[in-house]
Amino acid sequence: MYDNRRSTMITLKIDKNDLRDAKTEVSNLAGAFFAGTSPLIRPFMDMLESIVPADQQGRGTSYLISALRYHIRSIRADESGIRVESEIGAVDIPRAMLEERIEERYPSFGHESLNLPGLLFLQSGPAVHAASVSKLRKVHRIVIPEGRRTQRYIFHVIVRSLEADQDTIKMELDMQRLPLGRPEGSTNAD
Repeated sequence: MYDNRRSTMITLKIDKNDLRDAKTEVSNLAGAFFAGTSPLIRPFMDMLESIVPADQQGRGTSYLISALRYHIRSIRADESGIRVESEIGAVDIPRAMLEERIEERYPSFGHESLNLPGLLFLQSGPAVHAASVSKLRKVHRIVIPEGRRTQRYIFHVIVRSLEADQDTIKMELDMQRLPLGRPEGSTNAD
C-alpha cells in the first residue's frame, strides 16, 4: 500500500536512452515539447517567433512549431509560468498572461485551475509519454493504467514542475494528486 509517511513528490528524469528504449530517437529533448500545436502555446506564437533565427520567421505557425523543435535549448515550467530559451533569446509566459489570453477566447473556462507544467507535458510527443510511463513503472514501481487518454490525464494532473534541456527532461510529480488512487503495491521509493 502507498506509504503516506514518505514524500509524495517524485523526481522523474528522462534522457535520450529512455526514449531509445521507447523505440524513438529524439535529438533535442527540450524541443520535444513542440511536437504539435497546442492551445497552451498557440496564443504565444508571436512571442516565440522572436527566438528562432530571422530567416525562419514569418513562415506561419506550422513552420514555426517545427523550427522551435530544433532551436529550443531549454524549457522550464511551474505553476507561475513557462520559460522557453533558444540560442537567440528567451520568452517568459507568466501564468497571468496565459489566463488573460484564455479568458479572452473562452470566458467560461475555469482557467484558475490550469496546471501549466501538466499542460506543457501534454504537448510532448507519444515517445516522451511512453518513456515517462515506463520509467515510473520500472524505477518507482508506480502503476499507471493503460490507455493513452487515461495516461495523458494522469500526467496532466501530477506534473508539478518540468525542466528540459537538449539531453534531459526532469519532472517533479505529485503522487498525492494521482487521480485513480494508489494501486496496491505502488510506492514512490527510488
